[in-house]
Amino acid sequence: MTPKSAAPDTDCIQSERRHWMGVLARAPIDLLRASFEDCPQCADARRLVGPEIGLIQLRAKAPVTETAFHLGEATMTRCVVELAGRHGYGVVLGSDLERAELVAVFDALLQDPQMYGELRPKLLQPAESAISVSRQRRANTAQATAAHFFTAARGGKTP
Repeated sequence: MTPKSAAPDTDCIQSERRHWMGVLARAPIDLLRASFEDCPQCADARRLVGPEIGLIQLRAKAPVTETAFHLGEATMTRCVVELAGRHGYGVVLGSDLERAELVAVFDALLQDPQMYGELRPKLLQPAESAISVSRQRRANTAQATAAHFFTAARGGKTP
């Protein structure tokens, strides 16, 4: 019987995988393509499902009562591949078949600790940087068009 400390922390692994799945889903498609072309193992991926386009149901919670309600649907694309005995899953918003397949391939590769060490600086870190730049650009655009309202007090004095 192995001691509990010898087993890998599954919560940590799941958290890290959740993180890289989010990064891959938002990564610039050019970066995904370039990384795929530079990866000889990627050609061995075998499709199990899709890529296929479908809908997902979006749920939300009311802020005060926290009652769940149906917000609407969103288009999504999914793909499942097998690579080196690992299953990779790609789920992205929108109808981008290529992106879903690339995400699935890289998900399968990143499950291997050695490939994770190789792909983190070549793919994940540049993708994280590109996502940050894109978010900042959108925030700056939104800030430039923000309307600032003020209230004029009676008698010319501010409260």
